[in-house]
Amino acid sequence: MKKIFFLSLSIALAATLFSSCKKLAEDKRDLYVYVPAPANPISDAAPLCGNITGTMLSGKTYTVGCDIYVQPTDTLIIQPGARVNFTNGAGIIVKGSFFSLGTKDNPIWLTVAGQTKTDQPKVNFKAGNDSAFNGKWKGILGDATCPYMIIKWTHIEYTGATLNAGGSTAYTVLNLTATDPSYAVYFSNPNGVLVMEDSWLYGSVDDAMRVSGAGGKFAILRCTFEKCGKSGGDVLNIKSGGTGDMAYNLFIGDATNGLKASDKGSGPGIAKCNVRMYNNTVINGGYRQTKTGRGGSINFEEGARGMAFNNLIVNCRFGLRILSNVAADTAYLYAGHYGYNYYYADSLSVAGEIYPTTYITKPQPTDFPNPSTFLPTNFNYLSNSGYLATAVNAVQVGNPMFFNYPLPVTGGYRLQDINAVGNFKFTLQPNSPCIGKGYKGFQPLQLIPTDEKYGVTDYTQPGSDIGCYQSNGTGNQHY
Repeated sequence: MKKIFFLSLSIALAATLFSSCKKLAEDKRDLYVYVPAPANPISDAAPLCGNITGTMLSGKTYTVGCDIYVQPTDTLIIQPGARVNFTNGAGIIVKGSFFSLGTKDNPIWLTVAGQTKTDQPKVNFKAGNDSAFNGKWKGILGDATCPYMIIKWTHIEYTGATLNAGGSTAYTVLNLTATDPSYAVYFSNPNGVLVMEDSWLYGSVDDAMRVSGAGGKFAILRCTFEKCGKSGGDVLNIKSGGTGDMAYNLFIGDATNGLKASDKGSGPGIAKCNVRMYNNTVINGGYRQTKTGRGGSINFEEGARGMAFNNLIVNCRFGLRILSNVAADTAYLYAGHYGYNYYYADSLSVAGEIYPTTYITKPQPTDFPNPSTFLPTNFNYLSNSGYLATAVNAVQVGNPMFFNYPLPVTGGYRLQDINAVGNFKFTLQPNSPCIGKGYKGFQPLQLIPTDEKYGVTDYTQPGSDIGCYQSNGTGNQHY
């Protein structure tokens, strides 16, 4: 009886949606597996330019010839397996909603045709000679009216074209000048939702992702970020009003900070910047930043608050920075809201900046190495003038034992010479000292509902192991 009931229900629904059973029979479609045709399928027959709405289809390759605009009442959906090639410095300006819905087995590519990657380490690496930093297209730029920007299992590559490329006025969306480089992903709706999950971002000229203009709710989970920032720029730069979670992400070779929270731009009626950063892995960060004292791993500044736990920070120019000018929300941060962060340093210069000079990061006894083993007995974090004399005790201590990445770095490479995953594998060996050292006594903010397509697929909870890869197979899924 159940079989007959469900068959009858399926027929009734099919008749309602598609006008007649006869049409379905003619199409030779099985009622049990039938998927409705996408709304307004977009043709791949000619380069796209101007206003756009509808669905880019699986298996199709699209070319974008100039900026495309998703207007406030419109939606652009990209199906799994679609490929979009950008030319002429074009970008996607999103005033309405944007959904790039790839899957693990069938990711989406937003890229530039004909580029050659050079991801193996190169002695005396120069960003100016690498295609990742050439800024070939603008990126995905959300205007203040964009309610949803959902990006899942999507490769985003070679971004950072100047905002006026092709005569564009995209700079008005970002409130920058016409000749500034674009960000790869920009979101600015204080009432909107940004989700980026299980995706890859490769190559940017300035910030890779910025949440700004009074921010909004976000979740950036289980992504991989390579070669972000040519001579400056953060990877994840969250400004005033931005509230959400950044977890299980892998960063390698970023110009400045991997993760940053700043309440800059705050004012009446704007939510306080509040970011929970946990179980991220940051490798070789901060070496292309040309300004003194800037970035390298994790950064809190200008009234921002949040949490930072279980992060694995390897050979970064600076450890976690808490700024005094303009100060982060130190009352909140110092009240037990960061710790259990794991640092590895090849050299004395790196070990001497685990707690960065001139900043006010308060050492936590739960960190590794334990600060008491390498900081001077009279160390004052509020007037940190450096501690090189004792930092030697933290050099090459506690190799995290990545699966096949050599520590200390060998082959005559500088740390800034290794800035892409390439053939390396950053999962942990079974005897890694990072296993079982994670802190689970907190929760993500979880501000966005879970939904396979239109929300957060899964909020991976704080892990038992340090870093973005977990020995039980959860966390970052890019192996």
